[in-house]
Amino acid sequence: AERAQRANEKSAGPVANPAHRPVPPVPARVPGSRSARGALATASGARENARRRAARPRASLGASRPAHPSLPLGETDIFCPTGRASGAEGRGGMSTASASATEVGRVRPTEKYWKDYEDWKTTHHPSAVERFESFKAMASGKLLTVFLDYDGTISEIVNQPERAFMTSEMRAAVRRVASLYPTAIISGRSREKVYDFVQLPELYYAGSHGLDIVAPANVINGASEAVRGESGAPQRELHQPAPWAPLVMDDVFRRATAAIASIPGATVDHNKFCVSVHYRNCENREDWTRVKGVVDAIVASDPKRLKHAEGRKVFEVKPRVAWDKGKALSYLLGQLGLEDDPANAKPGSVLSLYFGDDHTDEDAFDELKQFPDGAGCGVIVSSVPKPSCASFSVKNPSEVLTFLNSIADLAEQGVTRSLNTAATIKAET
Repeated sequence: AERAQRANEKSAGPVANPAHRPVPPVPARVPGSRSARGALATASGARENARRRAARPRASLGASRPAHPSLPLGETDIFCPTGRASGAEGRGGMSTASASATEVGRVRPTEKYWKDYEDWKTTHHPSAVERFESFKAMASGKLLTVFLDYDGTISEIVNQPERAFMTSEMRAAVRRVASLYPTAIISGRSREKVYDFVQLPELYYAGSHGLDIVAPANVINGASEAVRGESGAPQRELHQPAPWAPLVMDDVFRRATAAIASIPGATVDHNKFCVSVHYRNCENREDWTRVKGVVDAIVASDPKRLKHAEGRKVFEVKPRVAWDKGKALSYLLGQLGLEDDPANAKPGSVLSLYFGDDHTDEDAFDELKQFPDGAGCGVIVSSVPKPSCASFSVKNPSEVLTFLNSIADLAEQGVTRSLNTAATIKAET
């Protein structure tokens, strides 16, 4: 096998790598998966084929549920709670689908389908605050699971991302909700950064658009060894679908920082598994175009490992894996183990909510739309009409605050079922 590999490498020639940097290895396993074949190395040609034939050890977090593997290149089997993934057919239930792409198949509406904002928030995306009675009827008797974006959702959008602080009232509301329902933050920021803002150790966190998922350090459902974020908060790593990405993003960050130095107002954030290039403070569209050109050039230099995405006045460089906020949401639902409770066994007994304001949040809205029996509900945070897969809308983080307190009221009044989330956490020893 070694002789064959050396022969293949010799015939294939060097792997394309314009910067002549070593290609970071992609482990052939996926943390948290008992049955998935590991992620494939992202080299090209015969070297990649040789790596595919390498040993593929199985891994387990000790949890009773399999996780999604990532799909860097080539074909593999993926576990998909909603029955949907790149190339997957069918809806609902838990199934194994085959995929041969590096993108998650998503449907995002792009055409205008509303008359004005009033039509948008009444006919197409009813206000969750103004139509709360309708939501109450939908949620009655169900256990809610709550997933929240951070920027623009539970904090205001600000010109300086490092100052996007959440209010004490919002923190209290999120803490209150988390004491009644399983609750997670899914953010484009690194999970260390978003934890530093939220400061609630009882939550699950999925940073870097879901590429870095952690649980409270003492969660009962199995996980890897406890780690500590930059703030020192103990957490348990659950899943990193692109464990090779941080090394690649180190280089992306250096290149982007140097390239935008001459563009007034442009800034770069290193979010560990992705890099964000902001143009919010650029004064003219010409500078926006220059920022986009920087990002496009970086991605074009390494298309097998990098892809780009857009947010609210930000361009993202992300690892090219079939993973997004929607897949992170489904993965977290699987890790919660809710199906172990007979009360949750009946179809439609759990209602999952996701609140978000950005383009990347549409991936989670689309994921929720595919949940069977109306088990998913997206809530878009926007004061202007725009195409969305969300079911409801709220105007701004202030209305998110109102809604969060309202759903906490429902649990305390016995309208919805609550979960003693403290019972899923072991006492500190």
